[in-house]
Amino acid sequence: EAAKQIRSGRACIGDHLFIGVADSKSKVASEQVQLLSSAELSDKRLLLLSVLPRYDAEKHEKPLKFLPMRNFGGMPLTFFNSDGHWDSVKRRFPLEYAAWKNGGKVVVFALTSPVSVTSRGISARAHQIVLMLVSDNWIPLDSSYEAIVSRKLDAEHRHYVKPMRYDASVSDVFPDFYLLDTRSDKPFPMEVFGMSTPAYLARKELKKAYYNQEYGAYGWWHWDATEKTEYQELPHFPEARRYNSPESQP
Repeated sequence: EAAKQIRSGRACIGDHLFIGVADSKSKVASEQVQLLSSAELSDKRLLLLSVLPRYDAEKHEKPLKFLPMRNFGGMPLTFFNSDGHWDSVKRRFPLEYAAWKNGGKVVVFALTSPVSVTSRGISARAHQIVLMLVSDNWIPLDSSYEAIVSRKLDAEHRHYVKPMRYDASVSDVFPDFYLLDTRSDKPFPMEVFGMSTPAYLARKELKKAYYNQEYGAYGWWHWDATEKTEYQELPHFPEARRYNSPESQP
């Protein structure tokens, strides 16, 4: 439903988006296959969304002919555009590929040609493929360090969100997460600093100055992952609000 509110040019994303389902024999999968096979979509490119299956070196390190998907119900068999297509994807998304190999959850998006319908079923050819690392709660993650923080937040049952850039300027300051359950009446910014290149360090200092000015030295949280990488060594999160305490009552 959300995709029906998004347009790219004259096209409505919701008219082209198909999401894989776990049960290929379910009613949803059958209806999706029926729609994919219809004349209505015979000349339309598709945007396919699924999750990579559990990594298996024996299966996934050999040359692949089609895109691996864990939830493939209601989806066309999606062939690569060329012999080197998957290798190109791995080079473009090294973080996501490494996380997948290590057991992480990785979402896969594919922009494909119009579907081909034959007696053997439906298929399409991928033109563009994008990988995205997500947490167990489907929150997009930009690094393995963010994954560590996200897991700890989940383990402590904290309430948080990840702000999304969309069309924002790259110069805008966006924290990696916002904590929503602190004693502050405003979202509490959280930053993970994970690189040490000169350009990154310069940007880091600008961010620190911005947060100190906008929130105060104790009004935001950060972790310099280049100094500490162990889960147990994360700085303590700010104390969570106790919703049943007298001070939290209106």
